[in-house]
Amino acid sequence: MGEKGILSMMDIDSSSIYTFLKDHYLFQALKDQELEQITRLFKPITLQEGEVLYRRGQRGRNFFIVVSGDVVLDFEGDKTVHVGWREHFGEEALLSGKPRMASARAQGQITLLSLQEKAFLLLLETFPAIKHTLTAINQSDALARTRTFPWLGEEEDIRFVDRKHVFTFYARLVVPLLLSMLTSAGIILLNLNPLLFAPLSFLFFGGWVLWLWIDWGNDYYLVTTERVVWVEKVIWFRDQRREIPLGSVLTVNISTHQLQRLIGFGDVVVRTYTGNMPMKNAGHPSVLSALIQEAHYVAQERHKQTEAAKINETLRERLNREEGQQPARNQTEDHVLDGEEPIPRSSESMSLIQQILNLFRARYEWDDVITYRKHKFVLFQRSWWLLITLIGLLVSFFARIVNLITSPSLPLITTLLVINTLIVAYIFADWANDRFQLTPRQIIDVDRKPLGKETKRSALLENILSLDYERKNLLQRLFNFGTVAINVGDIQLDFENVSKPKLVQNEIFEHYNAALKRKEQEQAQRHRDDMVEFLAAYHRQRQETGQSEEESSET
Repeated sequence: MGEKGILSMMDIDSSSIYTFLKDHYLFQALKDQELEQITRLFKPITLQEGEVLYRRGQRGRNFFIVVSGDVVLDFEGDKTVHVGWREHFGEEALLSGKPRMASARAQGQITLLSLQEKAFLLLLETFPAIKHTLTAINQSDALARTRTFPWLGEEEDIRFVDRKHVFTFYARLVVPLLLSMLTSAGIILLNLNPLLFAPLSFLFFGGWVLWLWIDWGNDYYLVTTERVVWVEKVIWFRDQRREIPLGSVLTVNISTHQLQRLIGFGDVVVRTYTGNMPMKNAGHPSVLSALIQEAHYVAQERHKQTEAAKINETLRERLNREEGQQPARNQTEDHVLDGEEPIPRSSESMSLIQQILNLFRARYEWDDVITYRKHKFVLFQRSWWLLITLIGLLVSFFARIVNLITSPSLPLITTLLVINTLIVAYIFADWANDRFQLTPRQIIDVDRKPLGKETKRSALLENILSLDYERKNLLQRLFNFGTVAINVGDIQLDFENVSKPKLVQNEIFEHYNAALKRKEQEQAQRHRDDMVEFLAAYHRQRQETGQSEEESSET
């Protein structure tokens, strides 16, 4: 059987389709008259829960846009992708001529706009900008399927992946190619043995070109359902990931110079309250910019829809209570037996042994607080010469006791040993006292000097505007430590030289998301309470007014 053809039609008129398409990023560049022409080509369809639209391996016949609900794409190997409101799918098979790579089924009741293959191909031929966007998204989907990004959240989906334009790779080839030509000329002019120097030259410059290719392929720009991310990795030197939550995005701009416009790439600049994140030399700047704005818009609208649904539910429960009906119990609430109180979480004090063990841990958790310390390499870097001196003094001390050496004097060695031990202890205490903490609501940077000043900086998690981690050099990459920069308002908190900075950044982002959702829920609850109270009062007033009118008419 081909793609599902017998589908119940939704009661959507051409005006509704026009309004939906006009607001869709794929068609925003079209004029009103052009949009009116293509509106007639789209047909609305609906599917019920679990219905299959098409199956993997079938020939593609239609292009789809989701008007409401969610579609699940089942790929080979149990990989699934969710396609939600305002997203599109099905174009890959039409563009490539290959069979469907995934099966499509409805998750709940869904409404789609369908465009037949001939009309779809005619649309792309008439409007090349749409074809450019769909081709870029197609390449993005293929890239996302072949690359892994382990830092993504469980419910976080990739919406678009872009990389630097290939011209940037070719531009970097100029230097090794010129040097290769000069080297070849030098071998000829100096009459060197070509059997020896030519292979060495080939290996050197070939390795250089391979390194540039891999380095170009390791840079990505991503748009997910929760954030905008720039991933940069320089082999053997450093790697970095900068990210901005969608809620912190203020504007998205495209900046290009003449050469970029001529070849077709440019810089996308994402602006927040704390500054800009430039995504330089993006291969598809217009698509990347549009998808960032689209993801930001969809996230806001989904939040509004969820809030409206909760207000309606709360209002129904309130009115049911006033009318004497038993409200439906929320199945997601925790069950608490009558007469019983929830057992509060105990907060135990940390034992001495645990405190000692935690002194040497780069990361530990206690009482909902995650504590990070600087990597042990930082401690070693500051004290290695003192440790060598300490070992030398200990050897000298025991050698002096058994009279293997006659000088220096034992009191002098003992004095130097004590001084050295105290300095080592001070450096260790200074290292251990620098703590970076992550709580359910705050990030905290504690810097305390032994016998000296303590500085503590903190910020609420929901105020985070951007995150950035970086491993600057080969040593940091080798020992896996680096700095996580957290921009909060007009200040920046740096978790310096922490172990496994990727993990630290992920945990901060997860806590940020949780704190942001908690704050939104609290604000939404207050808003719902106010709204429901107003509507309930209005409902009571209408009832009282109605009763008064009935009494007046009876008299």
